[in-house]
Amino acid sequence: MPLEHRIREAVDAFVSRVRHDQDAHVRALTSDLLRLSQENQDQWRAEFERNATEARSNAERDFRTRLESLKAELDRELDVRLAKERAELQVATAAAKASVRDSRVETLARLLGSIRKLDECTSLTSILEALARGAATETSRVAILLVDGDLLRVWGHFGFAHGQGPFELPIGRSGVLAAAVALKQTSFVPPAVGPRDPASPSFMHVPVGHTGLVVPMAVGGEVVAVLYADDVGRTEEQEDAPVWTEEVDLLVRHASLRLENLTSTRTVEVFTK
Repeated sequence: MPLEHRIREAVDAFVSRVRHDQDAHVRALTSDLLRLSQENQDQWRAEFERNATEARSNAERDFRTRLESLKAELDRELDVRLAKERAELQVATAAAKASVRDSRVETLARLLGSIRKLDECTSLTSILEALARGAATETSRVAILLVDGDLLRVWGHFGFAHGQGPFELPIGRSGVLAAAVALKQTSFVPPAVGPRDPASPSFMHVPVGHTGLVVPMAVGGEVVAVLYADDVGRTEEQEDAPVWTEEVDLLVRHASLRLENLTSTRTVEVFTK
């Protein structure tokens, strides 16, 4: 074999070994790089997860702290508002109690004044007039009707609009009037639910939500007059029905005693003269 040919083969063999060694080295280097990259990725992932967990923990801790702070602040604000509302309620309650107390005192003073005026009367007419005016201060409409046999004759009235006042009528015209005279007891007028009952006197028409009553005045066991009263014209700010009806009933009873005392006194005077 020529020398030149052997040299070429030797060179080719050397180049082949070098390439093989280079390929092996490159593969090893590549494998090392991939391994290092994977290790770094695992380390970075672990560090990232650790940082994320720590950040989440810190955020949750900060959120709980902020939430507790807001809750405490809200509780303080609610306590302040509650204390303020409680104080306002106490003031309003005290004012309402004072208003009710003042109203009661005013009512009692007014009622006592009406009773004193009845005590000061020295005639039948003045007693009836004091009674009518006293009852009119307690409610909106008042009428006094005198018993004359089977009739009721109008003595006087307060608070009725023109043309709507009481008028002379038979006692039996109204069941309420008849019951009050016959039983000698206070009778309440039933409220008008539908159209006005033709059998009931027009001046005794009491709408739903209002109260009407008839109180007999008895002297010597006989009913000599009746007082009719209702609250048709009263406002919501005024006292409710159970209050004024009792006041009017008390005034009528006291007026009846005054009439009886006055007639008894005059009878004694006639017999002693």
